Amino acid sequence: MIHSMKRLSFASVFSLFILLLSGCHNKADLSIAPPFPSQSPWLKCSRDTIYFQNSVLPLVINSCAKTDCHGQGSSAHGIILDSYSGIFSIVSPNDPVSSKLYTALFSFGDKRMPPDSHLSVNQEGLIYYWIKQGASNNKCETPCDSSHVTYDSAIVIITQSWCTTCHGDSNPAYGLSLTTYDKVKASVNGGRLMGAIRQETGFYPMPKGGHLSPCDIAIFQKWINLGMPQ
Repeated sequence: MIHSMKRLSFASVFSLFILLLSGCHNKADLSIAPPFPSQSPWLKCSRDTIYFQNSVLPLVINSCAKTDCHGQGSSAHGIILDSYSGIFSIVSPNDPVSSKLYTALFSFGDKRMPPDSHLSVNQEGLIYYWIKQGASNNKCETPCDSSHVTYDSAIVIITQSWCTTCHGDSNPAYGLSLTTYDKVKASVNGGRLMGAIRQETGFYPMPKGGHLSPCDIAIFQKWINLGMPQ
């Protein structure tokens, strides 16, 4: 009886080991396509298309184009990722698995980038399907609608697209986190956020390597004028 239990225990442990090993293999298999990503509700163009200027560029800039990584003035390994030409240089159109951009961001192990904060499955989908669709320098020209501006309906979309990769909760740049309503409001009340996103003289320009659209800036300002409703 005891001998049988030992055999059963060994078999169970061995089966669990094989299952875990198989799961790790599947998890690291970049040939398995991620789910198609959700996108900003502001995008009124094709919901089946990933737009570089609207979704991919802010994601890559905030994840990779930092001062000590792949931004201007640093260019780790000679790669600068703050523009379409720089990003396209490490992409194989229609083939995510052969693209250095995709494999560097979503492979598993010590070489996965960015090293301090890995991207989400939804963000993986944005990169994967943009490359799969040809990696074009496309843009969804969305009308600027500021008729109903609150933090939850508008501001959080802007900050999540452009800000929170650098200014998240884990080791945020310059100690500034912009992940919640209270934190964004406090930053506005500090008097430097609007000057930074307008990139005015005397302010540290945000986002680094990119620019908020005139529409995004106008929406941010209207939100402030309305008393920063949540």
